[in-house]
Amino acid sequence: MKLEIFGDSILRGVIYAENCGKAKQYRLCSDHKFESFQKDEINVLNRSRMGFTISDGLRSIERSVSDMNSDTVVLLEFGGNDCDFDWKKISENPQGSFLPHLPEEKFVADYCSAIDRIRETGAKVIVSSIIPIDAEKYLSFLSRGLDRAAILRWLGDISMLYRWQEHYNHLVEKITLLKECAFLDLRRAFLTAHNFKELLCSDGIHPTELGHEMIRKRILGFLTSQDALPAV
Repeated sequence: MKLEIFGDSILRGVIYAENCGKAKQYRLCSDHKFESFQKDEINVLNRSRMGFTISDGLRSIERSVSDMNSDTVVLLEFGGNDCDFDWKKISENPQGSFLPHLPEEKFVADYCSAIDRIRETGAKVIVSSIIPIDAEKYLSFLSRGLDRAAILRWLGDISMLYRWQEHYNHLVEKITLLKECAFLDLRRAFLTAHNFKELLCSDGIHPTELGHEMIRKRILGFLTSQDALPAV
């Protein structure tokens, strides 16, 4: 099987490495290329990139369709960056009105277009849910050097961070039903884990090595348990 992955920093394998002594406190997990899948005869091409929205993913897919055919399975994982905001602007004007990086209508439209474009090649599509955030950790992270109180006034309450991201996850679920895609529910795997706090880094959004290991196991289990993924 050939698996192509299009997503953001989550499936890219990014870890927030606190106190690493570098300006950019990020590194890649040990198996960010999913090389361990080869023992199950699954060859992976990971095209995920840090910071990508579905619009970025759509452009990447357009450049990659020549590599896809009926023997290809494509895994899509987007939403975390799409639903995020410009927190600096919000910090400076908490009474203002702001849109996320990718508004809902554009998010849904581009996600559907990406699925359609992949299917034109004969490839099969799997859509992943968005992994949950730790709102307390994330607020502390995003408000560094900014006015935390102002950001919190704009949010209304800290759990709004979680609820807003959950809203975009619901959009992903609706897209999956609308387009009749196979659905990989990574979010449920995180939410039902008793060691949830150990699965996310101190920034509240990126998985730890343990979290990435769980993601890989879930993806592999999903692929090897399917007798036949949807062909449409």
